[in-house]
Amino acid sequence: MTSAMPPESAASRAKHDDASDTDEFALQLSARSGPGLMEGIDIRAAEGVMTIVIDRPESRNGLTVEHMRYIGDVCTWAEDIDFVRCIVITGSNGVFCSGADLAGMDVSAPLGTPPVTVRSADLYGPLLDLSKPTIAAVNGGAAGGGLGLALSCDVRIASEQAKFATAFSRIGVPANDAVPWLLPRTVGLSRALELIYDTRAVDASEAAAIGLVSRVVPDDQLDAEVAELAGRFAAAPPYAVRFSKRLVLDGQSRSYRDFVMMQDYAQLANQTAASHDVVEGVDAFLEKRSPRFVGPTADRSERGR
Repeated sequence: MTSAMPPESAASRAKHDDASDTDEFALQLSARSGPGLMEGIDIRAAEGVMTIVIDRPESRNGLTVEHMRYIGDVCTWAEDIDFVRCIVITGSNGVFCSGADLAGMDVSAPLGTPPVTVRSADLYGPLLDLSKPTIAAVNGGAAGGGLGLALSCDVRIASEQAKFATAFSRIGVPANDAVPWLLPRTVGLSRALELIYDTRAVDASEAAAIGLVSRVVPDDQLDAEVAELAGRFAAAPPYAVRFSKRLVLDGQSRSYRDFVMMQDYAQLANQTAASHDVVEGVDAFLEKRSPRFVGPTADRSERGR
């Protein structure tokens, strides 16, 4: 006698779908066309969130040129992976990132040649170019290029033990690693120059007061706080989020008239590429339920499951 199987619940189906997506992510990451794996950088994904963990305790999570280039490659690759809707960057062992790993690295500039860290590894460009939300979970020290890494993310959440420093003048080099471009846009020109001239560390409470981080949470709550926020970002309509991010960032350097044209284009493009998500958002609002946004490439039959 054949026994009837109970119908699969929406929660169970979603869990299975996520497991399938996670397996596919791992396969694509290690495939020939993907960035592959690198020792010292842990890449993981679940429920639409990709997390990049810097795990180099021997250098306080300092990055070599190869590590910088690899993280940049991962960011570029993740842009085209539909499963990835949000990117989180953090460090291991209570340190975010101490910047460049100077051990064995020649940072001199013979004959006027730029240092190799400036010339070869643009980690920050690919991260800044991402159209998807990015979060820096700053769980400890973020110095030099580590500060640049945090600044390159859309949102920074800090633990109480987090500290921030520019640090460049300590080793006799001009500010680099995107810090002189990003820091004044984040905390203002005068304060940015003060922090570049004076290499003192800024603690988490001061960082929140000057707008360097969005908020500070207890050390043991950082992971949960960031996971909850990243989950909300990942659950949002992906195309609408991407267009909104581009409007905010590009609008900073445009006139209002140009911005209005960009805004109109974004509305039209979103309606064209993800009309099913627009319909789902309105339906969910009217039906007083949580929306299920499936993204631009998903089958419309999945809407509202």
